[in-house]
Amino acid sequence: MPAPAAGELSVMSFNLRYAAARDGHPWNRRLPVMAELIARESPTVIGTQEGLFDQLGSLLARLPARYQWTGDGRLGGNDGEFAAVIFDSTRLTASGADNFWLSRTPDVPGSKDWHSSLPRMATRVTFETPDAGRFTFVNTHFDHRSAEARRQSAMLLRRRADAEDCPVIMTGDFNADAGSDEYALLTGHPSPLVDAWPRARRIVGSDVGTFHGYRGPVPGGPHIDWLLTTTDVSVAAAGVNTFQVDGDYPSDHFPLQAVVGLPGRGRDGPLD
Repeated sequence: MPAPAAGELSVMSFNLRYAAARDGHPWNRRLPVMAELIARESPTVIGTQEGLFDQLGSLLARLPARYQWTGDGRLGGNDGEFAAVIFDSTRLTASGADNFWLSRTPDVPGSKDWHSSLPRMATRVTFETPDAGRFTFVNTHFDHRSAEARRQSAMLLRRRADAEDCPVIMTGDFNADAGSDEYALLTGHPSPLVDAWPRARRIVGSDVGTFHGYRGPVPGGPHIDWLLTTTDVSVAAAGVNTFQVDGDYPSDHFPLQAVVGLPGRGRDGPLD
């Protein structure tokens, strides 16, 4: 991805694949590849999915010291998978952070509804930055089995985004592609959100699916990981990062990335 210009942010959405998975791709082998990928790309903020508490700690220990993270586990506190937000503390100041669950009782940790197979949640952070302004960052992970849970979760997130008083950037593994009802609910009228991918002035690399299951890139495959913004956010570039080292992928998902500008801050001229 191109480096962000003054007033722009480099954003990444990345399903880390939880460390306890017994799928022949252990965390201790994936960790150095993931840390190298993130260090190379130097994102300003990352919305992660599936990370466990110790897993996030081991990742942050390998990243430059400027990176910090926030979030709760989906069972509450440090328990269960996180929708953690990792950010560059030299560029962003977290002025507020909270978590809510994708259920009828979003303030109850571990709650679930609508036939969701597991508790699902979102982490919300308000960031301040001297050169790009103030924005709200929301990161989530939708249920992988219940379409009704995904639709209801989309409507909940749409309402939450609509209530914000500043630009919104949303990342997540939505377990649905661009033709789904969930996508239409989050990106169609009257939602304040739009998909960054089709709005990007430049697509970096090839268009491949974001989930690959360690099998490698699939040209034209579905994007079940999305990066959404309010319409006042400009998108200079977007891409799916297929980084690997000697055949080792950092996760069963490819990270989705974008360079975005907050209102009045993004570049107007051609990309370098």
